[in-house]
Amino acid sequence: MKKSFVLLLILICSGCAKDPVKPPADLRYLSVDRNDLSIYDISYDSDIDLLDLFDRGEGVGYAAAMLVCALGDDQEFSIKHNIRLAAYGSIRGGGHTKTDGTFRYVTSTLLSEYSSDGGLRRDLTSNELKVILGDKASIPCKVLITAYGYKPYYSNTLYIPTTDLLREINKPKSN
Repeated sequence: MKKSFVLLLILICSGCAKDPVKPPADLRYLSVDRNDLSIYDISYDSDIDLLDLFDRGEGVGYAAAMLVCALGDDQEFSIKHNIRLAAYGSIRGGGHTKTDGTFRYVTSTLLSEYSSDGGLRRDLTSNELKVILGDKASIPCKVLITAYGYKPYYSNTLYIPTTDLLREINKPKSN
């Protein structure tokens, strides 16, 4: 009986996920840099403290906090959908900028192709990336934060200029 009550309570509460209390953040692109391991560091500012979105302390209660960028034509940002050509990476705080009140973040990511179920990942080659990005002016990115008891949080769209990304893709690796 006790197990049935707990199961019923879980089922009832699973539909009770709250909306995030803060509005979608406005993000501002700063830079992208590739290291010799083909990891891309994307730097950006936000008008909202993304790592303390729920005012409970940095990262408290979070399941995930990541930047998601769509490299190809599939730009459906949804928790139920895996973008096939994408960059996914965790958010690292870079501190509060005192001059303009924004918060600085860096996300390190690989540029990859994912299976439809999101289970398999393959890094894209520089030649593949040049073809995928060649006719685009920019690629869209959003911050996605999931937290226990809340619906997924999405920021407003951040656009990374493909000229910056292609510059880093074409940058020779140092020895």
